[in-house]
Amino acid sequence: MECGYFERPSTSPLPSDRRAEDTHRNSQYVGSQSPRDSVGRESPCAIHPRPRGGVTDTELAKHYLTHTLRTFAEGGLCDDESDTWQIFIPAMALTCPVVRQGMLALAAMCLHYESSPDPSGQHPAEYLEAAESHGKIFVEESRQKLQDLQEGLDTQDHNSVLACSRLLCLLGFAFLRTHRQNGTKLADPAAWTWLHLLRGVKTSYNTVVAAGRPVDETFMRDVTPQLCCRQLTPRISVGHKSPCFHYVQQSQRGFIDALRATLHADWSFLGTQETTDLGAAIDLLSQVTEQVCSQQSRRLLRTICIWPSNVPRGFVDMLVCRFPPALAVYSHWLMLMVLVEDLWWVGNMGRAGIREIIAICSDADRSVRSLLLWPQQMLDVGPKSADTVP
Repeated sequence: MECGYFERPSTSPLPSDRRAEDTHRNSQYVGSQSPRDSVGRESPCAIHPRPRGGVTDTELAKHYLTHTLRTFAEGGLCDDESDTWQIFIPAMALTCPVVRQGMLALAAMCLHYESSPDPSGQHPAEYLEAAESHGKIFVEESRQKLQDLQEGLDTQDHNSVLACSRLLCLLGFAFLRTHRQNGTKLADPAAWTWLHLLRGVKTSYNTVVAAGRPVDETFMRDVTPQLCCRQLTPRISVGHKSPCFHYVQQSQRGFIDALRATLHADWSFLGTQETTDLGAAIDLLSQVTEQVCSQQSRRLLRTICIWPSNVPRGFVDMLVCRFPPALAVYSHWLMLMVLVEDLWWVGNMGRAGIREIIAICSDADRSVRSLLLWPQQMLDVGPKSADTVP
């Protein structure tokens, strides 16, 4: 699936027979081509167009190093001691133009959403324009790097591929927030690009491993998080102290049991593979929700994102095609995303998604509509202002 993710959003529906792809090739570059050498890799001396609005690379780099990377630890994306965002990404950016473009795009998006809005509620446009300018180049070059690695053209450059995969994930969430604000719906391909980019991290990692390249142990742990089985000191700065967290904690057993009961009792008309994929998605949701509610991990967002990263490919296909049972399961994962709605790159992804699924499934089978009770009640939990954060 090709998505012009850095274009202004369109409203064309996603055909039901299109198959989701879990690679970084899903984000189509839109704009002028950057200089490339004979095998398609970017020249270290390439000169890219300057971002519009007078935002300089120096300003963006300074903001990333002094502020943006701190928001990742504070937001439960990584541990405070993680070297990936504080050392690895900046170090790679010094020698790799592609990683530098991604780092600058991320800093520009952070500035865009954390700057004070104008009286009409709009955030500064110059930072968004800078993010789009850097982002277009970054997406194209990242896709080319992964392709080169898969074709054996650049097996020495595996660290930059892994760095790009992580940057793409966060940019996917951040630009989804912008697309939602501009009216993108679940029927639009751009609404699911974040999912393909997130799942692409595993694709990148597996490609590097298959190429026989060593991966730094610290970075490997950061790229491939697993559900932990030991009690940790909880991170309470994001999510865990909110009324929404207490609602999820109190209702998790009820909605997980309801999802499983509906799968076995009311969705028996589905084929064996569909039932298996839905069941696997529900089981993984149960595990992730349990870990979130028991506060076993400091990395709240990373724990939440284990679910979309690892659900079966068949479930992703049903989700992208807006199959009501898959949307019902997905709406309960979005309840977890409400816990991190104060993160600048997330915004109201959880609440907006729940509200749209309720509208889509208003004419669905009763078994599906009854499952939406818990997500619907989640909309009334927490401060009212949180429901309007774009």
